[in-house]
Amino acid sequence: MTEDSATTPLRGALQREYTDPTVFERELTRVFDRDWVLVGRQGTIPKPGDYMTGKLGKRPVVCIRQKDGSIRAFANVCLHRYARLLDGRGNKSRIVCPYHAWTYEISGQLIGITDPKGFGSACKEEMGLRELACEVWLGFVFVSLNRDLPSMSSKLAPLTAHLAHYGLDSYEDRYTFDEEVWAGNWKLVYENFVECYHVTYAHKGSIGPTNPTALAECSTAIWMRTHLDCRAAAEVGSRGQSQFSIHYNPYRPEDYPEIHNLTLDIDERRRLLVIGVYPNALIALDANFVWWMMLEPQAIDRTNGRWGLSFSPLAMTKMKDPVGYAESIRKTIQTATDEDKRVVSAVQAGVSFGSPEPGFLHGTLEIYVDEFRQYLDRMLS
Repeated sequence: MTEDSATTPLRGALQREYTDPTVFERELTRVFDRDWVLVGRQGTIPKPGDYMTGKLGKRPVVCIRQKDGSIRAFANVCLHRYARLLDGRGNKSRIVCPYHAWTYEISGQLIGITDPKGFGSACKEEMGLRELACEVWLGFVFVSLNRDLPSMSSKLAPLTAHLAHYGLDSYEDRYTFDEEVWAGNWKLVYENFVECYHVTYAHKGSIGPTNPTALAECSTAIWMRTHLDCRAAAEVGSRGQSQFSIHYNPYRPEDYPEIHNLTLDIDERRRLLVIGVYPNALIALDANFVWWMMLEPQAIDRTNGRWGLSFSPLAMTKMKDPVGYAESIRKTIQTATDEDKRVVSAVQAGVSFGSPEPGFLHGTLEIYVDEFRQYLDRMLS
């Protein structure tokens, strides 16, 4: 294992932070209302009129592919009596409210009011759905309630440079599972994904044997010295970035993936990159595929984790059996997800005890949990 950070254990969060309704509501308003939130992948809505729904915290939103190929995001709420307009994913040439049939263009413009005389001059067809900030970063679609935020591309510029060889924006989006409900607080799901301490022990039926904890390369400081200049490193601190974290779970030599992208360097060929983009985006990336998940808090102890698998077009073109390969990865990731759901559920049950003493974090293997907590502290304070 490569590490150079201190071995002194860090303290974890208090148990009440996963069970207190007041904390949960503050997170919805001060985190999900104030930052960029992942909604999905652009490849799931390739054609004009294609849409996908999601949530900013608990706020329903919809992203729609426009006629010019762009993607726009709107509040998924009718202007009349607030009914949710669309569910799931699909394609619409026009959006018709299921309640009173008010009709909108996919651009959000209101174009039809049933019995308009009954509203006098209050409702006009110049009105439109509330548009939200929307940005595509390497194929991932982010939305924000706040239209004055710095762009995601600027916030994630160091990460973009680090991933330049992968061509992640061209990955083919082959699987998307819109509903995967976890019996746990959203922060537990996030924290579980970004730490590698549990991999060998909790993932015996999936990635534990191929990407064991003992091979983890966890020092953010090492990555920063390699990929950032000294000034940038000083600005972001010694251990992490303000918007994301990254570590590596290398494969055992006997499990190295096939390589079809020849621009990848020797480290990129052997590693599974594990990335967290605050507050709700989780990404695991190797030479041939990316496993992604976005978190939607549903209740203090209930989280929807929409997830999907996207594949390198080079791998899908050059492999002998790309369909079989993709299906084998899907099965492995589904098993890993089921394993993670069990441990997150167990932690949620445990924090219900309500101990006033915080737990501990491993000084290197769980530093990304601590970095996530620092982000939350900044947003909540």
